[in-house]
Amino acid sequence: MTTDVKCIKCGEEKPGLAAPPFRPGTRLAPLGAEIQQKICSGCYKDWIAMSVKLVNELRLDTTDPRGQELWLKQMKIFLNLDESSDPWSRHLDKRVVVETADGRSITATLIGADDHRLTFSDFDGPVPAGFEVGANKGSGALARDAIKTVEPAA
Repeated sequence: MTTDVKCIKCGEEKPGLAAPPFRPGTRLAPLGAEIQQKICSGCYKDWIAMSVKLVNELRLDTTDPRGQELWLKQMKIFLNLDESSDPWSRHLDKRVVVETADGRSITATLIGADDHRLTFSDFDGPVPAGFEVGANKGSGALARDAIKTVEPAA
């Protein structure tokens, strides 16, 4: 049986998860309990869909410790569990307009953010200088120092 939670992702009172998403006794059990207490089931389903995109677009190896840490960081950002003050992470999984340092403007879906770069899918616009093309057509990454602004797309 699920109980309603005041979801910190969507801000609404909705049904939560029936059980924590991580097994008790594992290193992620405390995070799983926090997710069960703070995230509604709908927003967690949205994370699962985003997680698949993230793994596929970045060819993320979740068996590798670095891949696991990146996956966890992106999950915390997506679910608003990250205390980071990164202003761009609030646009995760949204269409954004990116103004680059070389004056170009692109529209894309922001799918990842780490300390060094932002990763995009569904990319539209001229390829800016420094854009690292991803595994799938229309995906890739830009170094943070190549980005001037990131704003929601209209």
